Parts: sequence; structure tokens; C-alpha cells
Amino acid sequence: MNVLIFTGHFGQGHIAAAQAVRQEILRQDPAACVTILDVVEHCFPQLNKLVYGCFDFTVNYCAGVYNFLNRMAGRYSCTPMKGTMIQKLDALLRDSRTDLLISTLPLSSQYLSAYKRATGSTIPLYTYITDIQAHREWIAPGTDCYFVGDEATRLQLLRQGVPGNRIVVSGIPVRQEFHRPMRRVSSQRELLVMGGGLGLIPNADELLSALAREPDLHVTVIAGKNEELRRSLAASYPAFQVIGFTDQVAGYMARADLLLTKAGGITTFEAIHTGTPLCLLHPFLMQEEQNAAYVQRHGFGMVLEDKGQEARQILDLLRDKAQLADMRRKMAGALRSLDQVTALDRYAGEQEAAC
Repeated sequence: MNVLIFTGHFGQGHIAAAQAVRQEILRQDPAACVTILDVVEHCFPQLNKLVYGCFDFTVNYCAGVYNFLNRMAGRYSCTPMKGTMIQKLDALLRDSRTDLLISTLPLSSQYLSAYKRATGSTIPLYTYITDIQAHREWIAPGTDCYFVGDEATRLQLLRQGVPGNRIVVSGIPVRQEFHRPMRRVSSQRELLVMGGGLGLIPNADELLSALAREPDLHVTVIAGKNEELRRSLAASYPAFQVIGFTDQVAGYMARADLLLTKAGGITTFEAIHTGTPLCLLHPFLMQEEQNAAYVQRHGFGMVLEDKGQEARQILDLLRDKAQLADMRRKMAGALRSLDQVTALDRYAGEQEAAC
């Protein structure tokens, strides 16, 4: 079986979701050929650095502009360079033996939909929505199935005219190592900080200093590929375990009593799978606001709201073993409620129905 997964580097969540879907397909069918394609890099190789550079700048320094553009995209259908994209996709897919198209990015869903309409292609198209909010940009005619994170997302799609039989509430996809991690118990309280969001806390130094003074608290900070941040934190807070990029995030989550991070869709579901209660930084981006609301609505964690009181809120939650245990129980219950249908299950069912 040949599967093409289209995604893009607009943040790491879309890429991580694509990798997770690829792992799931290969777990079910080790002989499958599954290729992940960055839609911008593949179709616009000379522009992709400019496109991604503008995106990163807008998200990090102009959140208001980003949210405005997101709202406009949700109200008006706008797919730039559609004609060029159809031609490039046709050249890619015309002579291929692709059995299934998958998208983890709204833009690629729109392009693949346009390609199917223009060429009459009958290749099934599945879209994995990587946040709880499903704005109109995700919805593309010709999509055969939407895989969504929560019942609230399913209801949003229904309100926008998507037939119920084309929606699967399967959770936002995460890599296999997050599915059944061995939960380790430590004699110390364990706080894991995903460092990418530290710059969004106006008083980050005050927060981290307060955490460093707390007895019997072990703090691990994952700074990712931000080497400057890693060196700075390691020098300023020698008691912390500060690490850079690692492929052992699932293990660190499974060891932690609490995860302090941004409200990203992928990270939220990674925490749910590892049973790690969430403490979320105040969200600035639209989709993160919805993800944070989802966490609070289901009792999986809390959002830091009181400026200047972040350390107190975190430490109070870490001391409340009963509340942390309740959050873990609710996470386990949420996982049990999800539909276990995978992309290959859906594909096999559709092929059988067509015969």
C-alpha cells in the first residue's frame, strides 16, 4: 500500500502528527510505503524558507496579527496559487500508485481537495485536525474522512455541514512511544517544563527562581533546539536538569507529576497518553485558547491566569496529590472514550463497502 502524508513546518505540531500517523500505519502494515511530504518545500522549494521565516516571526512577535489572519482564513476561503499547486500535484500523483492521501495541515487539505476536483481523482483523502478548534480552513470538499481530537470538534464540523459518517473522534495523533510509557515513581515531586514557551512568561526569571528554591522539587527543562536557552538556563539554575533536543520526551513526561508548557494540540495529547497533568501558560494564539479550554473543561489541568502568581499556582497544584490523581484518572477515561479506528481501518472499510 502506498500512502502520501502532506504536512508543513507551520509549528512542529503538524509535522509531529504526520510522523505519528506514519508510525500507526506501519505498525498495522509494515510493508506499506508511507512518505511524508512538506507541501510548501516540495511545491515551492525556492520560497519555503521565506514562507516559514515570515510565519515564525509573526507567531513569536506579532500574535495579534497571526490571530487576525487566522480569523480571516476562517471566514473566507482563500487558497493561494491554487492553479500552480494543482499542476504540481498532478505531476506528482499522475503516474504514482498512491492508494491514500493524508493531510495534517489545513493548506495541504485545501490543495489536495482542489486537485481532486480539477482532475476527477478518486484517491481517498483523510485529514487529521491537529487542534481542538476546527475553523473553516480545515474543511475541504472531497475530504473522505476527518480524524478529530474531541467530541466538541466533531460538533463544530457537523455545524459546518460535514456529514457525521465522515468524522472519527480518535484523538490528536501522537507517536507510538507516548501510547504506553512505563510510568516511573520518584521520591521527589517532579516538574517537567517544555522550554519553548518560557519566553511568553513576562516574569520567567521570578517564576524559575521560586521553583529553584522549593525543597524536594526536581525540575527538568527541555529546551529543544534552542541551544541559547539551554545554556542560559543551565548557567542560571544549576539545580535544574536542563536538556536540549531529545527523543526521550515520552519518558520524561511519564516521570513527571506535572507538565508546564504551551497549549499545543500535540503536546496536550502526548500528556494525556502519558497521564501527565497539565499546567498551561496563558495562551496567546487562537488555537491554543481552544486547546486550553479543552484541558480545563475535561479537568486535565489548569491554565496560569494570575500574573505574578504563577509559581504559587504551580506549587499549590504539585502539593495537591488528590487533585493530580483525579486529573490522571480523567485523562485515562478520555483515552478509553476515543474511537480506535485508524486510517487503515477506515480505508479497508471503505474498500470493502465499494466492492
